[in-house]
Amino acid sequence: MSIGAQMAGVVLIALYSLSVPQDLPGAPNIHVFRLFMLTTAFVLFAFAVPFLGHKSELGYWNFCKTLLLRVLTAYLYTVVLWAGLAIALAALDNLFGVNIPSRRYGELWVLINGVFTTWFFLAGIPGDLDSLDTVTDYPKGLKIFSQYILFPLVLVYLVILYAYLGKILLAWDWPEGWVSKLILGFIGMGISSLLLLHPIKEQTENIWIRISSRWFYVIVIPLIIMLFLAVWRRVSEYGITEGRYLAIAAGMWLCVVVPYYVISKKKSIRFIPTSLCVATFLVSVGPWGMFTVSENSQVARLQVLLTKNNILVNGRVQARHDSLQFETTKQISSIISYLSDIHGFDAIEPWFGERLKTDIVGEKSRYKDPARVAKMMGIEFVRVWQFSSAGTIMLMADRDGALAIDGYDRLLRTQHVPLVGKKREFPEQGIACQVGQDLSKMMIIAVRDSRAVDSLQVDLQPLVNKLIADYGSATTDRIPTEKMSVVASSQTTRIKVFLSNVHVQRRGGEAKVIAYDAEIAYKMSSEK
Repeated sequence: MSIGAQMAGVVLIALYSLSVPQDLPGAPNIHVFRLFMLTTAFVLFAFAVPFLGHKSELGYWNFCKTLLLRVLTAYLYTVVLWAGLAIALAALDNLFGVNIPSRRYGELWVLINGVFTTWFFLAGIPGDLDSLDTVTDYPKGLKIFSQYILFPLVLVYLVILYAYLGKILLAWDWPEGWVSKLILGFIGMGISSLLLLHPIKEQTENIWIRISSRWFYVIVIPLIIMLFLAVWRRVSEYGITEGRYLAIAAGMWLCVVVPYYVISKKKSIRFIPTSLCVATFLVSVGPWGMFTVSENSQVARLQVLLTKNNILVNGRVQARHDSLQFETTKQISSIISYLSDIHGFDAIEPWFGERLKTDIVGEKSRYKDPARVAKMMGIEFVRVWQFSSAGTIMLMADRDGALAIDGYDRLLRTQHVPLVGKKREFPEQGIACQVGQDLSKMMIIAVRDSRAVDSLQVDLQPLVNKLIADYGSATTDRIPTEKMSVVASSQTTRIKVFLSNVHVQRRGGEAKVIAYDAEIAYKMSSEK
């Protein structure tokens, strides 16, 4: 490869790095997903491009085999190297008191993958491509894996999928969206097994491989149709997401690959990685790409729902509106959660009169919690697994938040208080905790010499009511730890209860505590 091409590659990588936010862990997942897609595309590029000037099918198969083994070896070495260094860091932390932040382990993984793994893989690319044309050795282990493990699995999937296809035809029922994953898995394993067995298909004893290669692409045609029907059902109901986009793109790619192998006389194996490389690049970038199309689809769907229910009026969100049906609230919450996880709220921020990022002095700016955004719309945020009949809310503290225990001597580690109707005591040195039928009433008992010397009751209900008022009856997991705490004291004992999570059952106008996890900091005056 010329120096000019290598420099162009370095420039492109540098430009791409500028698009990645510095606070990647707190940024939407689109950046991680795009990196994964581009990495996949470039790996396929390495499989497809170097052999473009050579015509030998055997040589190309040997080239791909070498690269595949190199990839597997590189990642085996990477995992071992990372694990060894991670244990070394943990040893420094635990044995010598060297402060090793938890993020360093992730940064170490990225560093090793970006430097060692890449160099090791590239160092294994064969330099003399012509010599690969004469290599006829076929790894015995690869034949066992392909013929006795991978191919039988393909047959199992084939039987299941055609049985399901028969069920659809008999019952005249629309295929389920989940079956698309099974179809793509079956076709992917089938193509992989045929590619792995390609060099030995002309041998006399392997006539079954030639027959399978000839009929496999014919057999999958009905399954591709079923794939499109299953995905379209989900798209028509819930819009396009990255997963559904990829399923559609994979189906379109198969619509090119299948006719090629059914009609073409040449049937070159290099067509698969080359076409797949081009397709992966195309879906990863641009206004037609999976990320832009998916975001636009979900934003448009959210706009329709909000406009229909008089929440979005003249391009502005109105918090005051009529109450919504539970399923409508659930759909709106689902889209808000999707945008928060994958894209952020930049596309819908113009609908609001304020920024949808938290701007706190001394902290990195991040998008607001989905529950807070839902509250700004005047709706309750609900999870996809919630049911209207259950009315369950889960409030969770920010797991990255520190516990403020200044002024307390000891900490009773996380304790789980179960469902209503059960009692549980938590003995601890100098203290015990008891909860009765009403879980919102926690009794703390100071103990000395196995004798109770003081007691006080902590009422969690006011705290829960305030949390629901502040977060709009939301199911959320980013509540500051201090907001999830309550303090109580007596003449001899002072305690502070931190709720790490609390389950609330809504019954009419009441919010009843049904379970929670808590950590208890305490101090008894006699210990001063």
